[in-house]
Amino acid sequence: MKSAWQVRAGRRGERDQESLAEGLAIAGWGGVPELSRFDTREALKAGLREFYPERSNYVIGNWAGQLWRFYREMSEGDLIVMPLKNVRQFAIGEITGPYRHRPDSTPDSTHARPVRWLRTDVDPGEFEPDLRGSLGSLLTVCRLSRHDAVRRLGEVAAGRKDPGWQHASANLDPDATSADLWEAVETGAAPVKLTVRDLLSKWGYRRRTATSLVTVQSELAEHGVTTKPPFTTARMDSIVELVPIAVEPNAADSPDSPEADALDYLPTKWMVRAILPDEPAVESVTVGKPLAAAVTLMLAKNYSQLAVIDEDGYYAGAVSWESIGRARLANPEPTLQDATIQVRVIDIDEELFGQIDEIYRRGCVFVRGEDRRTLVGVVTANDLTLQFGKLARPFSLLEEAELRLRRHARRCLPEEVIERATPKWASNPTFGKYVQIFETRSNFDQLNWPLGYETFFDLLKKAKDIRNELMHFSGDEVPEQDLAAIEGFCATIKAVDQP
Repeated sequence: MKSAWQVRAGRRGERDQESLAEGLAIAGWGGVPELSRFDTREALKAGLREFYPERSNYVIGNWAGQLWRFYREMSEGDLIVMPLKNVRQFAIGEITGPYRHRPDSTPDSTHARPVRWLRTDVDPGEFEPDLRGSLGSLLTVCRLSRHDAVRRLGEVAAGRKDPGWQHASANLDPDATSADLWEAVETGAAPVKLTVRDLLSKWGYRRRTATSLVTVQSELAEHGVTTKPPFTTARMDSIVELVPIAVEPNAADSPDSPEADALDYLPTKWMVRAILPDEPAVESVTVGKPLAAAVTLMLAKNYSQLAVIDEDGYYAGAVSWESIGRARLANPEPTLQDATIQVRVIDIDEELFGQIDEIYRRGCVFVRGEDRRTLVGVVTANDLTLQFGKLARPFSLLEEAELRLRRHARRCLPEEVIERATPKWASNPTFGKYVQIFETRSNFDQLNWPLGYETFFDLLKKAKDIRNELMHFSGDEVPEQDLAAIEGFCATIKAVDQP
């Protein structure tokens, strides 16, 4: 079966033009010799440890996994997606042959795969949000498998619309309107099921904020409909069922004040469930198995930790490469029990921030499901790093843009203009107040920036609106279009702002 992969052309896109011009996907790692000299993944890992002795075992294992996929797991006919950093587009191609080593190329271009590029101008907006989210991995080489990615990428590569993904349990046409929802619930022929993301999209929303929750919750209530589980707290790609309020005996599910209830459900804390995959699962080894069984599974899956469960499937401990190493120091032939340690187990609805110290100290925590007994996932230090990086980036960009705008405005505008726009409780105008300041064209002209007024003002208003939405805490990712708008606004101001 055909697979799909993302291969990045360098952190700043330094290899993208070479890749397109020569029909290649290039993996980097210029210090590593020809990969065909390594017969196994373990041999490759040992080689990387020799070439990069200063790197941690975790990093070496991660790099070995990426290069092994590039060398051995990719196949002819698989699809390749390459982000084009400098133009904010994607190229999609098809692998046409085996791994190549190119010793005469530049150091970071020696490891390559031949590719027939099908499209080199794919705009991010051509991907539906869930597929676009899959393309956000920071890894150089990663497999794209979630949500029927292979078929959908093939459609986009052929110039057709991304058909989207429908959860296996969903039974409502993705093109259905909100009116179709009411009709489907009223007829009652079958349960109406769809993802939270699809539900919000019926009203044109991409994230859960105070505005979107109030609007959707209010309209559901007006039509005598609610969802179970509540769409306000379920994961974006999980299934909710629409049911008439009348059939729900619990008064808590029949809100008298939909607006108040919607705001009550607005997330105020980052919960553990927000960082788990859409379909949480955890690999494990059973008590009594030989230690070799755990080691083999960890190698095959590139895991740093593995849960140990008892005969009834409940958590009994964990093993890690560190615990295995310590056990072997004490006993040349340790058992699984010798290497088992206790790692904290938390509930899926606990607050994530309270677990940070433990995750970084132990490397991970395991997560119990809603039955408070069965393991459903694991959160690692790497998960935290990736998630918080995504969370912090839009705030960081907006802060930089605001500081640059504030500094230049104070240099160029009359003091009374700044003072009129500054709230009594603040020392500077708020972000929204800058929109009021620059509604007056003459204020913009005094900045002496070589920018078109209309374009600048549109960017400023868009950034203000996105910032207001971000201020409503949400576990939902920032849409790619919004992140692109923030990046564009920040880059524009940075280009013309002089210290």
